[in-house]
Amino acid sequence: MTKPAPYPADTRAKGWRFELDHERIRQSDTWALAAPEIRPWLLMLWMTAWEQTPCGSLPQDDELIAARIGMPLAQFQVCKARLMRGWWLADDGRLYHDTLAERVLEMIERRDGERNRKAEYRERKKAERAAAQNGNSPGSSAGSPDLSHGTGAGLPGDSGGSDATGTGTGTSNKKDMAAAALHPPARDPVDNSPPPSESIWLAAQEDCAAGYAKLLNSLEKVRGKTAKFVSSDLRLAAWEKQGVTRAQLVEAYHLAVADREKSGDTGPVNAGFVDVFLVKVLHPGTAAGGVGGGGAPAKGVDPLGWALTASGIEAQGAKLGVQQLPGEQFPDFKTRVHAAAGLSEADRARLLADYGVRV
Repeated sequence: MTKPAPYPADTRAKGWRFELDHERIRQSDTWALAAPEIRPWLLMLWMTAWEQTPCGSLPQDDELIAARIGMPLAQFQVCKARLMRGWWLADDGRLYHDTLAERVLEMIERRDGERNRKAEYRERKKAERAAAQNGNSPGSSAGSPDLSHGTGAGLPGDSGGSDATGTGTGTSNKKDMAAAALHPPARDPVDNSPPPSESIWLAAQEDCAAGYAKLLNSLEKVRGKTAKFVSSDLRLAAWEKQGVTRAQLVEAYHLAVADREKSGDTGPVNAGFVDVFLVKVLHPGTAAGGVGGGGAPAKGVDPLGWALTASGIEAQGAKLGVQQLPGEQFPDFKTRVHAAAGLSEADRARLLADYGVRV
């Protein structure tokens, strides 16, 4: 027997942002069981579900889910057991996850509360206008004396203190001040709704430099790394110009992380390093270069591009007859390949300047 849907079918995020609780993610069983290469896809899955209607749900269709997150169908079906762990089918034919449903219900509660506060504010203003038309301010009698010298109620015009404490100097008498304290002027309610520029996590910025920076910083934070991706980076601007999608960027990021792990490098990835793999995603079979690699050759092919990645170093080593010895650490093998290839300090400096990658 299927469970009922946790909220109405027309529930939408409508600009309400989706925030990642990094600590909760890292402590979750699903995250612990997922292989490193599919963890970025979990984030894409949750974000995509947040954009759906009803919010936080997915269709019961492997092909549609894979298409929505930008993952090849065959790969999705192989990873489905991990990606869809914890999702359940409701009586509306949609898939839900308890954690996401909890977030949606929190959103609904906060949004309804904000709507009620605004409605109460409008009613209060309406009552004040009606009272003003009758010649009385709300809560005061017709015979109350006016406040003197144009000083606002409870907010002296020439105050020596702050409005928050109610202290200051003024010319109103004590009776007036007491009345003002009982009936302070109405203030606009605090609007706790999310700002338009912070729409659903990355959805509104998926094809811009700011969105790329936010996505990559979040992925690195989940990995326990401190990243420094910024929207002003020329590489990110170049990605935006090329129309790079979130799915392509996530794939390139995964390749970059896998290369870091293979070479034993525990440092965070940077824009230059991701850029190297992004050109491989956009143009399979292309030699190492970059989409937005600063001073890199315009065609994206760099004669020293092999030095940027572990796979490139292995290929260059094979070309030069240098093989990784049994038990040899990759950094030591890399040093021997660099020496055999005659990689100079000037070459290293140029690669760092062009790609932001220290070789």
